[in-house]
Amino acid sequence: MTELEVDWPLDARTALRSFVPGDAEDLFDLVVANRDRLLPWMPWAHATEGPDDVRGFIERCRTTAESRLDATGIWVDGRVAGSMGLRLDPFDVKGELGYWVDREFEGRGIVSRACERFLEHGFGELGLHRISIVAAVDNARSRAIPERLGFRQEGVLRGAERCGDVYHDLAVYSMLEDEWRGRADA
Repeated sequence: MTELEVDWPLDARTALRSFVPGDAEDLFDLVVANRDRLLPWMPWAHATEGPDDVRGFIERCRTTAESRLDATGIWVDGRVAGSMGLRLDPFDVKGELGYWVDREFEGRGIVSRACERFLEHGFGELGLHRISIVAAVDNARSRAIPERLGFRQEGVLRGAERCGDVYHDLAVYSMLEDEWRGRADA
């Protein structure tokens, strides 16, 4: 396992694990079950029409070091419960976190704990300087994660993302390496 391969327990029931192509059907089924919740916020949800689309995403992510962490599953009791990833930009020594979770697992702190584990890895083992989270201004649940974790909101990108026929303003949050270390030491 490389430093860009994920197999991290979060607790006795919950873990983060890199997706493999064989996970495509289960992940697609989860996307279908949550499509009504994903379509307003996730541009990729509009183009995900079958397991082959999911498999293609997983395979593309596994081809380069920069994208390898971008296809990570959230697993609860051995069942896929969501997806997240850390998209890396090694030249600027930064990354961007993204996430979504099945409606059954919302409000349990799973995504916050998963983000914390990615922050530990990004600022620790990977030596990143900055990690950001970008969420639609109107997506209160997604925005609650960086706010809860102590990210700083930097601004709003107007009309920066299209989901279907709707353009969303995006709130940009970031945390720097020294802010994470200071939070961990407090």
